[in-house]
Amino acid sequence: MWRIIRTEVWYDRSRIGLFLLFCVSSFFSIWLGVKWERNRVPMIMLMVLVLSLSAVYAGEKNRIMQKRDRLHASLPVSLWQIGISHLFFPVFILLGIYFLLFISAFALRPFVERSPTLPSPAHMLTLTGLVLIVNAVILLHRDLRMTFVGKPLRFFIFLFWFVVYIGALLPFYVITNFFGMFGEATPAQHFLTRLLELPAGFLAAGVLFSALSLWAFVRRKSYAGS
Repeated sequence: MWRIIRTEVWYDRSRIGLFLLFCVSSFFSIWLGVKWERNRVPMIMLMVLVLSLSAVYAGEKNRIMQKRDRLHASLPVSLWQIGISHLFFPVFILLGIYFLLFISAFALRPFVERSPTLPSPAHMLTLTGLVLIVNAVILLHRDLRMTFVGKPLRFFIFLFWFVVYIGALLPFYVITNFFGMFGEATPAQHFLTRLLELPAGFLAAGVLFSALSLWAFVRRKSYAGS
């Protein structure tokens, strides 16, 4: 399993490295350019969520064309191990981004009056849960799309993925009052701010969706199309 993840990272190292570099530049931009202190943590969390998943799935079209699932299924490893590697891949990238976040804050500290704002451990656990949820739903979309050929079912699967993805991003836009659309100091913003500091529900949902995703991958009838 770890060899599969290591090989995937090495194969896509240029794209992943570009996204990690963009992460670092985003952190500096947020710390130096965002006026309101209360918006910095949500914006950092939003960038980490989007970029950790983008680093993995930006090359999805090439991955399907290269038929990596079929290649992995032909290896002397179990389907369960392959499925688990799909779940751990973005988490592995996420941990790398967390490391870069702390290194970037340490590097910036001598040049600013106050220490750069960092997400709390609760924030990072919540973010990890969100990454698990969105990643699992992306994988469910990929695997069920290969199982169900009917257009109505495929559309429903896509719609489910789209709703979950937007639902994961929306709280950060509400909290930061993106483009002045959501107001200032509203009850919804206070609620969502507190919610992001309660990681247990997000982690539980992430584990549940990940289990469903793993089941769907193992139950696929064919791996020839991806």
